[in-house]
Amino acid sequence: MKNLMLLLLAVLILAPVNSSMAVTPRKDLVIADLGQPKTNPWVINRHRFQECVARALNIEQILADDENSESKHVSQAESLVSRQPHALVFNPLTSPAGAQVARLLERHRIPGMTAGRVVVADYEKEYKGQFLIGQMGTNLDSWGAAMAQAAIDAGSRKIAMIWNPKDVITTQYIWAGAQRVIDSYSDAKVIIEGRDRLSRETGIKYAEQYVARFGEGEIDAIIVLGATAGLGAQFALEQAGRTDVDIITCDIDEQVAQNIRDGKLSFSIGAHWMGGGFALLHLYDYLHGFPIEDTQPDFSLIAVTAKNVDAYERQFLNGCILTPNEIQNLSRVFNPDADLASFIENFSKTWDQ
Repeated sequence: MKNLMLLLLAVLILAPVNSSMAVTPRKDLVIADLGQPKTNPWVINRHRFQECVARALNIEQILADDENSESKHVSQAESLVSRQPHALVFNPLTSPAGAQVARLLERHRIPGMTAGRVVVADYEKEYKGQFLIGQMGTNLDSWGAAMAQAAIDAGSRKIAMIWNPKDVITTQYIWAGAQRVIDSYSDAKVIIEGRDRLSRETGIKYAEQYVARFGEGEIDAIIVLGATAGLGAQFALEQAGRTDVDIITCDIDEQVAQNIRDGKLSFSIGAHWMGGGFALLHLYDYLHGFPIEDTQPDFSLIAVTAKNVDAYERQFLNGCILTPNEIQNLSRVFNPDADLASFIENFSKTWDQ
């Protein structure tokens, strides 16, 4: 790691663990986790980092996925809370489904925190319950803006979008950030948009429709919200022989990194999957009696291009990003001076490139 990363870690987590802890770390904690299937980079990476945090804090996890079904999301949440875990981390498939899960938490008096998508846009103003203790989110406007700016910087002006449905609150804000950047260029516009539950298949479907409808010079970029769909769109372009259209996407795993390295994808943005581990840390401290100081922390994503893809892969895609000692020092149980909120705010600005 280079100097910026070393400085941040020195301030936040490299101090020795305080041996005179005010509380004794619990070894009985069981925290359930509900999300989507392990078929996309975001979920795979979220669970990888979350498991690192769970091991460092001696947390047992119970994992379930919703099979990308809104009704299954709620039924799986019901099944998990019936097992009476100490807490729940969940990534709402949609905001309405997330609201139902939040009501389950209130009914069963089980603390929970979202990781990724949110239940309400503004927790402090809109959430009236007690047991959804916070929402681990992402800086959504800057996320969308970065994707759109990458397309603009590459010379694209006739832009297509493949996006989530409007019932996912977070994606509306990402869209707004992208649209704001596109609107700031008089010669740029969104020529077509497709909204669907995103998967490789939907990425292929919409990209095929776009290149069949728009010839060379009529479309020059497709912005896809999610790498699984993004890779599907890239496959469709390859099959159609369309090298004139860029794919801009988000989420990064080894396959996405290799496609960026090979020039098949020009840009992706990620590391927001760290929110699952950060939610675990918040809940761990809460279950030890520490109040949540920031109920809606936002993680800023890391943009990845051919220039920094190797550095990103070394740091983020090879095992745990933080050591067990570093993870413990982000918890006030082990380190009374821990400042997790500042770490989350600054990490993406100072990681080693």
